[in-house]
Amino acid sequence: MTLYEAAMRNFQAAADILEALQSTRLDLVGEARSGLIGRPRLALSGGYNDVTPTFGACLPTNGRAELLIADSGAGVELRCTGIDWLTLEGTLAEPVPAELCYIEMQVTSDRPQIADVFLREFIEDGSVRDSGHLECHLDLDAVSVCKLPLPEIEDDVTSRRVIIHLRQPAARLILDRLAITLT
Repeated sequence: MTLYEAAMRNFQAAADILEALQSTRLDLVGEARSGLIGRPRLALSGGYNDVTPTFGACLPTNGRAELLIADSGAGVELRCTGIDWLTLEGTLAEPVPAELCYIEMQVTSDRPQIADVFLREFIEDGSVRDSGHLECHLDLDAVSVCKLPLPEIEDDVTSRRVIIHLRQPAARLILDRLAITLT
């Protein structure tokens, strides 16, 4: 085997892996942007807010926020009022067997942010089950990656969400990147 043939084989193997990962990746910034099509901004109120079927945000009862396209044109911006926490939630399309979930986050704000990341499973009887809590530090203008181990899917699970719980979010928060990849 020549050096060229070995390099081509490695390139094709890497491309196959990337293609497989793309099919299990949920781009939440892209989802949020699609929820803004035809409107300049979306008002979010206390409680859970469906932006799209796969992306939502939850605020405290007395909180408010606006979701809009970021000035850069690439991300989305959240302008928050009166909140001491905020969750960004990605609904997994169907219970896909996976061992790990990688969460990519890049946030621009006036200060670093801290997020608690976990999996929430919705159970047939109406209850929820949370697992895998991890603390992630979101540095300014840097990509942070968090690896969340996933439990086996029980028979009573109807749906699952990955929850990114921001503690003390900045009043103005730009999500440059937010994606979930299952492996």
